[in-house]
Amino acid sequence: MATSKLQALWNHPAGPKTTVTATGLIWSRYSTVITPKNWNLLSVNVAMACTGLYQLSRKIRHDYSNTEQAVVAEE
Repeated sequence: MATSKLQALWNHPAGPKTTVTATGLIWSRYSTVITPKNWNLLSVNVAMACTGLYQLSRKIRHDYSNTEQAVVAEE
């Protein structure tokens, strides 16, 4: 039961992958606006945003390739 709920959350379009990306981008911006600028916070959050974007791109490519395979299988 818990596994299916966690799986549903993980695969949801606004799940953790999207949240990690958004959080990284928001905090990266914030770290450059505050005084004094926090370069350590910026570097960590840029890395987090890049990781989230990479994971999102993997998911989109996977979803797209599955759609193509389904179309080929139907023909």
